[in-house]
Amino acid sequence: MFTELDQRQAHSEGAHRPPSELPLSWIGQNPDNPREALRDLEPLTTSIREIGLVNAITVASVPAYVRERPARASELMPGARYIVVDGHRRLEAARIAGLSHVRVSVDDALVSTDRSLLEAAFVANVHRDDMNPLEQAYALKKLVEFYGSQNKAAKRLGIAQSTISSKLSVLELGPELQADLLAGRRKVVHVRNLSRLSPQQQKQRADARAAATESRSSEARHHPATGVTNPLSAIPRQRATLTMPWTDGVACAEIAISRMRPAERARMLRRLWQEAEKEARAARLVAPRRA
Repeated sequence: MFTELDQRQAHSEGAHRPPSELPLSWIGQNPDNPREALRDLEPLTTSIREIGLVNAITVASVPAYVRERPARASELMPGARYIVVDGHRRLEAARIAGLSHVRVSVDDALVSTDRSLLEAAFVANVHRDDMNPLEQAYALKKLVEFYGSQNKAAKRLGIAQSTISSKLSVLELGPELQADLLAGRRKVVHVRNLSRLSPQQQKQRADARAAATESRSSEARHHPATGVTNPLSAIPRQRATLTMPWTDGVACAEIAISRMRPAERARMLRRLWQEAEKEARAARLVAPRRA
């Protein structure tokens, strides 16, 4: 993923001079960092206290940043001579750990244009597990706006256009689902690609997907592929009451199919096919009369 950018960055990094040390007081955060918050710094801070900063922080000089975007100079940390491009969490953890200097690699080319800065920040952060889906979607949205279309962004980043569309879809979720996603009460796989539905329909579909996932997991626990009985399956489980989303046929089907054995699914599909054929015949009989 992101093959072209990764190779370009690797080549650029290889051409750098060896990382040097800079005072922390000279380095400020990047205003274009796609992260909204730097979470869970305690483990990283402890590691830096014990063994120091292993990986150098990638920075760019303030003059190079301001040269392309003078109106944003007021957003920079007072007295900063460099800004972070890759290593925001490491920088903040180093401050908390009490370090006075950190190892850095300077690359002004990464801030030569807004697009290159956004690309660098996105690629640096997208592989991190603690960048939440909404932060990633906002960063992608900015890149799509710069490229002009999802297709152009997909070609530049080396990923499928459908993947970009799927990631961006979380920005169109209702406030309740977005809050659930950020709080960990929902999985992103259950809420993607629901942007065309109303907030209530989004919730129903997400519930149906979650129920289907739970049903498949439960079936796997009770019928393991190896034939060895899972001892945990003998423990009674309290199942939440599921309200069927009767106004959403697809959601109902997802729940029903996920809870049926193959033979039952086949019988249901045959019955639905028979019903569809009957309705189609009725429609053909009515059509000539209307004509």
